[in-house]
Amino acid sequence: MRLHYLLLFTLFTSSAFAQKMDYKVDLKNCKKDRIAVELNTAYHGSDTAKFSFPMTIPGTYAVLDYGRYITAFKAFDSSGKALKVKKKGNNTFTIFPGKDVAKIQYLVDDSWEEKNKKTKIFEPAGTGFEAGKYFYINAGGLFGYFGTDWNNEVDVLFDKPANLKGYTTLIQKLRNDDQEMFWAKNYHDLIDNPILFTHEKAETIKIQSTKVSVASYYAGSDSSAYFVRQKIDSAMVAIDQFVGGKLPVDNYAFLNFVRDYREIGAKLMSGKLGPLDYLKIFKQLGGQGFGALEHGHSSSYFMPDFGHHSYTSMIYETAIHEFLHIYSPLSLHSQYIGEFNYSQPIMSKHLWLYEGTTEYFSVLVAMQGKLSTVEETLNDKIKTKIISSYSYPDSIPFTVMSANVFDKPYIDQYGQVYERGAIMAMLLDIEIMRLTGGKKTLKTVIFELCAKYGSNRSFNEATFIDEFVAAVHPDLKQFFSNYVEGTKPLAIEEGFKVIGIDYKKEQKGLVPLNILSEEDNKVKVNQGIVVNGRVTVTKADKSNYVGLMSGDKVNTTEVEKVYKNEDGTYVAEGTMVTINVERKGKMVSLTFPAKFKEGSIKNVISVNPNMTAEQAKLFKLWSEGK
Repeated sequence: MRLHYLLLFTLFTSSAFAQKMDYKVDLKNCKKDRIAVELNTAYHGSDTAKFSFPMTIPGTYAVLDYGRYITAFKAFDSSGKALKVKKKGNNTFTIFPGKDVAKIQYLVDDSWEEKNKKTKIFEPAGTGFEAGKYFYINAGGLFGYFGTDWNNEVDVLFDKPANLKGYTTLIQKLRNDDQEMFWAKNYHDLIDNPILFTHEKAETIKIQSTKVSVASYYAGSDSSAYFVRQKIDSAMVAIDQFVGGKLPVDNYAFLNFVRDYREIGAKLMSGKLGPLDYLKIFKQLGGQGFGALEHGHSSSYFMPDFGHHSYTSMIYETAIHEFLHIYSPLSLHSQYIGEFNYSQPIMSKHLWLYEGTTEYFSVLVAMQGKLSTVEETLNDKIKTKIISSYSYPDSIPFTVMSANVFDKPYIDQYGQVYERGAIMAMLLDIEIMRLTGGKKTLKTVIFELCAKYGSNRSFNEATFIDEFVAAVHPDLKQFFSNYVEGTKPLAIEEGFKVIGIDYKKEQKGLVPLNILSEEDNKVKVNQGIVVNGRVTVTKADKSNYVGLMSGDKVNTTEVEKVYKNEDGTYVAEGTMVTINVERKGKMVSLTFPAKFKEGSIKNVISVNPNMTAEQAKLFKLWSEGK
């Protein structure tokens, strides 16, 4: 029945259509961070034609309104006659008469240069142009569409400077010194494949039969792609082990833009800045959207370098997460993503799957791939997410927040997908292992569903949870009713117990003195200013028992671990412990006695040394993946 309706719809609307879209983009004559775009097509519609730019794109969960950056918009018919144009709202240009539209021309402004922090597009989803140096292109910022016609093939021809090459996972049809042409099977494909034009040579990583490219632009280096590849090599190996089979994509690209803040990094690490200096730096960094955005076959990054290739660590921290999106939502998504409406999008209620599960898997990949120990995973990654999860209200169901993420108050809750959402996914994984006796895990269920659907087929938004439950056990429905669709607080302590891990939200007892505290050790540090994982000691009384000096740079993660044994328990009072600090450019080891005081310890996590056989079995499955 549905097929017949679609055929009828096509017959009655066939009077309005565009043939193949042929775009031409001029990168040679970029002036004032503005480039010219021309579209040649053959659109035949009614009295008016509507040509629009996206209100948003998949993966951003925010209103972007790319049309704000389009100026000097002109339209012509097949005889070259100029047509009347009127802009409607932020994103749509109405063209009349619209019966014969053959050519459209316009200019595109660089979204990165917008000064209004409230309306500025998140950089990894935006566009950045600098003549002769780089062009960071998200298709939504350059290319539009007629009505809701997103199924036409698209060719994009770039006239470009000879020193730049374009990197993307679109199919390339032409490359020479002055031009490059890329092909997209439709508008969805075009939007899903950002392009980076850079002077740097790309690097390559091979994961089974999948080619992974690393392309970068960094004004401070000609080799940033090389340094990024070196950093993420181990992550790619861990992903290979985690997947344990052929990846669902043949090629993938990391597209990185690095902004040079080494001078600021040096100032921050000097320990000699006053309050006004910090204020100036915060203003300079304010409004910068550092981070990443996932796509089906690539991910795009906008990162700062504060010195010592710090950008590589930041990219590494997000690379596993972004890469794993090839499973969800690329290979497992509802019709609201598979049939995305760029003008009036309907948001999916399944962010628990798209973001929560993906973030949790990024933690599993690192632990099961031996990039981090179980203790590090529990007390660094998972504990941090648990603490953050408590800041979000249980009164808003996760699915409700997800479906209404554009609106208040839900938009303010979006950050929980990476925190509370990841913990929710962990507990779901544990519940699946418990109900199936370890025969299934969250990973195996998702991979099974990915194989069923794949990138070109959508699941039913309304019935997917029931389908997911049916793939595991009927009793799993209660978990979704309680925590995903309901408002019951996450049962973290009970969930951990299933796999032999003890968790207490708060526990009274001895707590270690803080060696970076004025109260505990007569030391002051530049709190909140962390560069390369280190804070700088700004003042140190000579009587501090650790032996710290003003200007010392201390790794905060090492401070948290210095009092702990390998199993996560504290060393005995008076035990001599050692911490390494950077002093005047050299590493210095400081040895001092462990000191404790009475206090309250929150979010205590430890592995139970006396597990039952069933707990030990599931703990091994969780921590090692086997």
